[in-house]
Amino acid sequence: MNGGRLVRLADLPLQPWKNGGGVTSELAIDPAGAGADSFRWRISLARIDADGPFSAFPGITRWITLIEGGGFTLDFADGHRLDVPQPFVPHRFDGGLAAFCRLKGGPSRDLNVMARAGLAMDVRVIAAGADAPPEGHALVRADGALVRLDATRLLQAVCR
Repeated sequence: MNGGRLVRLADLPLQPWKNGGGVTSELAIDPAGAGADSFRWRISLARIDADGPFSAFPGITRWITLIEGGGFTLDFADGHRLDVPQPFVPHRFDGGLAAFCRLKGGPSRDLNVMARAGLAMDVRVIAAGADAPPEGHALVRADGALVRLDATRLLQAVCR
């Protein structure tokens, strides 16, 4: 992922979640200017301050990666449970399922990647090389983003 535009994460504006239950900062969206119901893929940072419902995104595959805080559990309407206890591990799930979030130890921040079902999106944590964006930044390209997680790791999200 060479080229692209460097984005300072702290400069991203806050916007309400689709369900109004929290706030998120959109890092990248395809196509540019798409809304919550019309994007192909989207990458955002979210703050979870209290237990509550997650927004449902029918027809969307989601990956959620804890980046700060004590973690959380998602309880889905179909009885499935997703435990997110440690940072920097992407977890994939069906974004169309209703889910309730329970925090484990206070507020948390997470990185979300969402893609239309059937779209080939590769989401993984990789080692930061010499060409990695600096801490607190992301490199956004037409096909995805590299997000600096800490001194040694990046989250790579690429639409193939």
